[in-house]
This record gives sequence, C-alpha cells and structure tokens, in this order.
Amino acid sequence: MEKSSPKVCFVMQSLSPGTHMDYVFEMVKTLQAEGSFSVRLLVEKPQSSEVVFEPWVFGQKFTFAPLRVSENFLLILRERLKGTKVFYVHYSFVSAIAAGLVVKMLGGKVLYWNAGMPWQYKRSWWTEKYQHFAFKCIDVLVTGAPALVPGYASYYKISPSNIEVIPNWIDLNAVKQTGDKNLLKEQLSLPLNIPLLLFVHKVAKRKGSHWLVPIMQAVADKHCHLIVAGDGPELKTVQEEAAAQGLSNRIHLLGRVDRETVTKLYQVADIFVMPSEEEGSPHSLIEAMAHGLPFATFAVGGVTDTISPLVHEYSYPYGDIEALACGINTLLRDKNEYNRVSKINSDWVRQFDKPIIVKIFLELLIRTIKRI
Repeated sequence: MEKSSPKVCFVMQSLSPGTHMDYVFEMVKTLQAEGSFSVRLLVEKPQSSEVVFEPWVFGQKFTFAPLRVSENFLLILRERLKGTKVFYVHYSFVSAIAAGLVVKMLGGKVLYWNAGMPWQYKRSWWTEKYQHFAFKCIDVLVTGAPALVPGYASYYKISPSNIEVIPNWIDLNAVKQTGDKNLLKEQLSLPLNIPLLLFVHKVAKRKGSHWLVPIMQAVADKHCHLIVAGDGPELKTVQEEAAAQGLSNRIHLLGRVDRETVTKLYQVADIFVMPSEEEGSPHSLIEAMAHGLPFATFAVGGVTDTISPLVHEYSYPYGDIEALACGINTLLRDKNEYNRVSKINSDWVRQFDKPIIVKIFLELLIRTIKRI
C-alpha cells in the first residue's frame, strides 16, 4: 500500500556504484524507510548494472538528448499530478528547470543540491545563461557548508534566506576500526613500516592533482609514500611527473578502486592529503576524520566548516605547498601532536553521523511542506 502524503520526489542523474552517488542513494533510501514522507526517486541515466530498482525508484528510458529532456519533464509532471509537491534535485540542471516549470504551473517547491565553487570557473556564454536560468527556477538551494552561501548568493542572485545548509554525512556505525595495518598493507601490495600519505579523489586539477608531486618533493621524510586512489583526466600527467622527478617508486597510482578498498586505505594510511582548489562539503575528508586520520589540506570552500577549529592550523592558503608540507612533517615526527589531532578529528566527525543528518533532512522537508 502506498504511503500517505506528504510526497517527495528526489531526482538523481545516476547511481554510479563506487562513487559519491552511493551515499546520496543511501540517504534517499533511509528517508524512504523512515516513513515521514512518501518518497519516490527518479534516476535520469539508469544503467541495468547499477541497482535493482525498488518499486519507489524509477528511471528514464531515452538517451537521445531531445527525447531525454522531454521525458524528464513529463515524468516530473506526472509525479506532480499524482500529488507530489516537493522535488529535491541533486545537481541536475535539466531536472531543476523541469521541476521549476512544473511547480510554477501547478504549485509546490523545488529544492536543488549544489555544493561547489562554480563562480571560480569560466564557461561558455550559453552554459552560463543556462545554469543561471536553472537557479532561477528553484525555490531553495541546498549546499554543503556555510562558507559557500555568500558565493551562491552573489553569483546566482539567490537570497540567503532561500539557501539551506546540509553537510555530507557518514555512518559511523559502519566505519571499521583499524586492525593489523601490516596485514592490510600486504593485501593491498603496499610497503610496510613506512609512513603513508593518502589522496582519495578524482585525479583532476580541481582536486589538486597537479600539487601531488610537488608535495612529495617538499615533504622532509623521503621514505614516506603517497597512495593516490582515484581515476581522472590527469592520472597520466601525474604518472609522467612522478617519473620525471624520480618518484615513481614512492607514488602509487591505484586508479579507480571500489569502496571496500578505499575503506582499507583509510585504515592503513597515516595522513590524509587534500590539495583541492574547490571543495563543498568534502566527503573524503569526513571519511578520513571518521578513521581518525590527521590531514593536511588547503582552506578552500567548505573545508574550514568541515574541520574542527582546534586543527585549523592544518588547513593552508591555497597553493602554499611549503606550509602544507610543513604540516605533514610535524605530524610525521611528533607522535603526541599526531595523537592529539587524531583524537580531535574522531570526536569532531560525530556531528556528521548519519542519524544527525537524517534529522536535518527531515526538518528541512517539513519546513518546505509548511511553506507550500
């Protein structure tokens, strides 16, 4: 039997197993099971290998762009005619526009998630106009950190009162405790008894891939190794730079890895490194803190909102490689400082635990329903 109103339709571009989409889908599934709302999920680009669709999950069929856009609009219209008054769109501009047009005709609200720093990047005139129009179609922007609010408000002319903040989350009950590090290292074919730095991200300029080799050059401990877990357009470039600097034996480029392997990497690593030039609510940083890892990062976007004020000294001005490497050096040589930071991170990350973020989501949806 279908659950009673209020009804909410979430929209995702894809499910893409092994990516951040796993977490988005899991949150939607949790909200559906929680029972306060009748939840439906529209997936724009489903793949048969992604997930066995449950009755409340449905996907688009067409891939040809004009047909896909038309189908998207009609599916959202159908959901509205079936009584759905709240649409929560994750990143998709196409669905943001479609849902915005539908609720302007028939009533309702559109919440749209976007957590980045898009104002830093140049796009074509058409893309800029298209994206600005999408933001005008929504009622509420949901982003990942307070630090991002002024940028969105200024660049897209959104009233701050129409911007909500929900950070990314982690299920702390599912976080595995570190066991025998050397055993895990052997399973992962990683060197034993030396410090390991860890980078978990898409290997792209926005995520600081071009800083990885310079960081390794600047770190004082020439025995430490860097694990790079992720695929991306700059993977080959990093490989070539590492070879040119004689660092191929100390920089391990794993490419795309599954979530189980990523979890093991968090357990064996000593320090998490995040030299991004753009971050919203960095999920990989939250994961690292959940595993008690100290970090060295650039203070961009929502980074300083994500970490404890007690460890802000390990977030540095963007591009200051020497300072970031100095932080790594301190953590590697000072065991007491390392343990202090590890404890702070483990305590601080509790605020991102799944039950807490579920409650924030539910409160946002309730407020939205009341405003209709």
